[in-house]
Amino acid sequence: MPPLVLRYFWFFGAAVMLINVLTWRRRLMSLVDRGIVTKSEVDRFITWAGVWFVGGPISAGLIAVAAGWSTPFCAGMVSFADIPRSLIALLTIASWVALLWWVWRGNGADFLARVGPALARPPRQPRVVSPALIRVGITAFVVLTAIATPVLRRTMPRSPEMDCPALPKAT
Repeated sequence: MPPLVLRYFWFFGAAVMLINVLTWRRRLMSLVDRGIVTKSEVDRFITWAGVWFVGGPISAGLIAVAAGWSTPFCAGMVSFADIPRSLIALLTIASWVALLWWVWRGNGADFLARVGPALARPPRQPRVVSPALIRVGITAFVVLTAIATPVLRRTMPRSPEMDCPALPKAT
């Protein structure tokens, strides 16, 4: 049986991402003082980053616990084998679509071009990164991830621990 920490992996991930989102807020507020972004832009970005980076893992964690999974690998990689895996897959695909929508149709590429250096670890001095480069980079990331996940799913060796239940076992 996998370590217990894997059962609650998504919740640990959400906690780490909450720290990241709070750190980003502090870094971005310094850009408000310098006139690079507005407070409302920062507030909107932090709200949606929190929904995506904290709310997403919490949702996945609740699905995983309800399904009785002992490891995050039970979710599969964009698998529609049953209801819990389908919910995780839909969350994943929705996040990809939302991210692409934001950088192509919204103001995401422009915003990231202005604030990107402040989000780096450690924060860097502003340099010119065009919104077009941001769009290409994020699109490449999403497309490569979408291609790699089913390939990995089919090529990963399966272990007995990977045979995960679709529903919790009755006690």
